[in-house]
Amino acid sequence: MLKIISIAIICAIIILYLRNINAELALLASIGAGIIIIFYATEYLYTTFSFINKIINLSGIDKEYYTIIFKITAIGYIVEFASSTVNDFGLKSLSDKITFAGKLIILTTSLPIFYAIFNLITGLLL
Repeated sequence: MLKIISIAIICAIIILYLRNINAELALLASIGAGIIIIFYATEYLYTTFSFINKIINLSGIDKEYYTIIFKITAIGYIVEFASSTVNDFGLKSLSDKITFAGKLIILTTSLPIFYAIFNLITGLLL
């Protein structure tokens, strides 16, 4: 975690310096810094996925629902990253449209979970 924070602070200083010299270079440095930070953050994914896989095996719930939850989470992170990047380019309206499209995709992806919950509730009531 300290590695990511250190890289972020160093990149922020470089970007602020470049912003005074050349705005286009600062934008490219900002994109590069984002990619580097995401690369280092993916190291934590293995630990997270192995822990969640243990929980899935112990719970006995269908693995299909966990796959859907992972997809929804991934879509959320990707949309947030894309929206923030486009917003950094100064395109706020396009950023809002990306966020809206992401919400629609998440809603569509989560429909099987809604269906399962609906079946569970109707099964309990009948």
